[in-house]
Amino acid sequence: MEDEKEFDLSEGQRISLLERTVSFNRKIVILLVVLSVVGLSALSTLGIVSLLKEDVDYATAAELKLVKKENEALRIQMAAFEKSLVQYRKIMDTSQASGFKEILLDQERSYQTHLSALKQGMRDLAKMMPGSRTWLDMYDEQMDMALEESRQRVQDLAAIQTSELRNKSAPAKP
Repeated sequence: MEDEKEFDLSEGQRISLLERTVSFNRKIVILLVVLSVVGLSALSTLGIVSLLKEDVDYATAAELKLVKKENEALRIQMAAFEKSLVQYRKIMDTSQASGFKEILLDQERSYQTHLSALKQGMRDLAKMMPGSRTWLDMYDEQMDMALEESRQRVQDLAAIQTSELRNKSAPAKP
């Protein structure tokens, strides 16, 4: 009899129970739909991302070993190069290139001093002689060109790579 009482419900109770069941089923269906939409959007996003990313080739152990051997060979070559560089610097130090460069630099500085003195003497002479401005301007321009060429040669000589020059006080540029 108790079993009959459980199933013996009034019309209102049945409707209420049915509405609760329908409401619960509706919530479960909505939850399943939302989960499926989220799942589908996640899968489609992963699919699109996997299509857009570049294929990366990873190195195998054999390739890595080969690169390490090549790196070691290059290190050995670099050490040999540095050793030969030291030898070449010693040869260059013992050669006459540094001394020759120093002589040429001193000679150019001497030329510049001589040209500056000559230019000053021409000015002094032009002051003493009337009507000498035209030849002074003409020769002054030529002297300026010669001085500039000498300065350029000094720069070119200074740019030549030799190891070390003797420390010598260079005369001031005119």
